[in-house]
Amino acid sequence: MIIGSRAAERAQSAAEELGHGVEGADNAETARRSDIVIVAVPWDGHGKTLESLREELAGKLVVDCVNPLGFDKKGAYALKPEEGSAAEQAAALLPDSRVTAAFHHLSAVLLQDPEIEEIDTDVMVLGEVRADVEIVQALAGRIPGMRGIFAGRLRNAHQVESLVANLISVNRRYKAHAGLRVTDV
Repeated sequence: MIIGSRAAERAQSAAEELGHGVEGADNAETARRSDIVIVAVPWDGHGKTLESLREELAGKLVVDCVNPLGFDKKGAYALKPEEGSAAEQAAALLPDSRVTAAFHHLSAVLLQDPEIEEIDTDVMVLGEVRADVEIVQALAGRIPGMRGIFAGRLRNAHQVESLVANLISVNRRYKAHAGLRVTDV
């Protein structure tokens, strides 16, 4: 596994902190060396980052987990990108990549806590190609307690991305790290 960052030094530092043989490299090198790339950048840098990596991401499975959010005194609120969602923006900017959307509702705090043995949550996975969606669902399923659930095509990504604003409100109110569980599937 490789972690990318604009600065290779930052990526290497993050990789060392994680351990377990994780490497760190700049974004371009990470994209070149990976078959599957998870895009987890702040919304403000989303478009620019993807544009700069278009060539390196060609032919790759790109999993976009960016949430277009704004923040003010009242808290988090959803933004609506011109393309409809961050995932649709990624698909437009990366015409030679296979774009899916997933991992929007996961708590970084829970993912980083080595004491947590399982995370009881579902990952909504959206995409156009069934095989790509199934790969991302399987990735989610590698995390104990997690399931990947097909949640529609990319045109539905805006609702999934926007729901994070609500989860932030829940987490602030209840001092929690809430996720989602889809029932009866």
